[in-house]
Amino acid sequence: MDGVVNNSLDAWRTGTIGPRLVQIADRPWVRDEMQGLRDARSRRTAVNLALLRAPLNGVDLDSDDHAMLTWLADRDADIVAGVHSLLDRARAAPPVPGAAEAGHE
Repeated sequence: MDGVVNNSLDAWRTGTIGPRLVQIADRPWVRDEMQGLRDARSRRTAVNLALLRAPLNGVDLDSDDHAMLTWLADRDADIVAGVHSLLDRARAAPPVPGAAEAGHE
């Protein structure tokens, strides 16, 4: 099996670029930049999550619902805005006649 890499995740370590990337990634300014990006993502997700939960005020949500909303909140702004708009319109719409009897409240 000459030339075959058994574990492709370890392949970068055998080359000359892999160790150099580790050295670069370990520099303080790179760590600070990465932490800044993680913090910005956390803030964005928190704002988006509040935006998505607003139209659901008063609706009983279980842990799966919260997990799905958190996942959606981490998407890009267009997706969050589209889902928020859909939830707002659904909340504002009058009840569909016969939906309660069919079990679709």
